[in-house]
Amino acid sequence: MAIEKIHPMIVHFPIALLITSLFFDFLMLVTKKEGFERTAFHLLTLGVLGSLAAIVFGILAEDAAGNRPGIHDIIETHELLAISTAGLFVIILIVRYIFMKKDNFQAIRPYYLIVATIGVALLLTTAYYGGQLVYEYGAAVSPAILK
Repeated sequence: MAIEKIHPMIVHFPIALLITSLFFDFLMLVTKKEGFERTAFHLLTLGVLGSLAAIVFGILAEDAAGNRPGIHDIIETHELLAISTAGLFVIILIVRYIFMKKDNFQAIRPYYLIVATIGVALLLTTAYYGGQLVYEYGAAVSPAILK
């Protein structure tokens, strides 16, 4: 299997995991059930790990996709957003872990939810540009299909 095919196969997992993590945080806020908070943390951890893998395979796929006309600027925008978004979620994960270990996450929860919501907005923007790469420019699409 060509390495550029791996990024599109795995990228949807971190997107779903990170969005679902935030959803579970809001569920905890509404229901006050701590199980939702633990689940949100685990989903966040898996989402961050998945996003790092998606970035690695996205960078490896860049050469294969970069030969389409007019695609370079969109690739660079997508890559910058992906790295920035993953960096934000790594920071969110570290801060959350530290405050959970101190048993004091509730002290930062409102700020956390704001930053995590911004992170999800960045994530969706990154996904939008990824979609443009495929649907507008044919990245990772066989040239035979494009004809």
